[in-house]
Amino acid sequence: MKIMLCSVCFTVIMMLMVTNLKIANAQNGPFWDNLMAKYWADSRVKQLILVQHIGGSDAKVKFYVKSQENPLSWSLLLSCNGFVGKNGIGKEKEGDLKTPTGEYDIFCAVGIKDNPGTKAKYIKLDEHIYCAEGPYYNRLVDDRDVPLKEIMKYDGDPMSDGSPQFDYGLFMAYNKERRLGKGSQIYLHCTGPNPYTMGCVAISEENMKFVLQHVDNSVKICIYPL
Repeated sequence: MKIMLCSVCFTVIMMLMVTNLKIANAQNGPFWDNLMAKYWADSRVKQLILVQHIGGSDAKVKFYVKSQENPLSWSLLLSCNGFVGKNGIGKEKEGDLKTPTGEYDIFCAVGIKDNPGTKAKYIKLDEHIYCAEGPYYNRLVDDRDVPLKEIMKYDGDPMSDGSPQFDYGLFMAYNKERRLGKGSQIYLHCTGPNPYTMGCVAISEENMKFVLQHVDNSVKICIYPL
């Protein structure tokens, strides 16, 4: 009987949460309301970045924080246009030019430019920071920790060459197990010269800087079709 009552109470609470979130975030639709309700109940997540794929490489990106004024609701800090992979979303393997679908933490915030004031862990992408293959797949490796000759054996690529895209960014915790061939180095970063990415999510540098100035390590990035 106690188990049944607990189950009923949990269901009622979730229904109330979804109802309140629908009122607060009616523009998102039922799928997104349920997603936001799920993360409202998760005390570890205090911020959400929703990447809503419209079609092609176009997306809407929305940045929410848990509201301090209204219980069971989220406050919208930013809504802007963005881009995903050249071939859309639904990444399956390295090089397919698709952005992963799903819900992701972040490894860290990054930037070629100086830290704009983020509360997230920040790695400055200076001349010492590389991405590489092999044992360094889906990592940022520092030539002050690993000899440069070793890094270059695995196709080391200096991250400092990635401006303007990597002027600011969030390194998404996609493929945390770092399985070779599944895809690597997926970021929310600044837009470049093309209206698409190679598999990341891109927004304007102004908006990316704003995100970094307000984000912390509790953020969850959710990427799905609109």
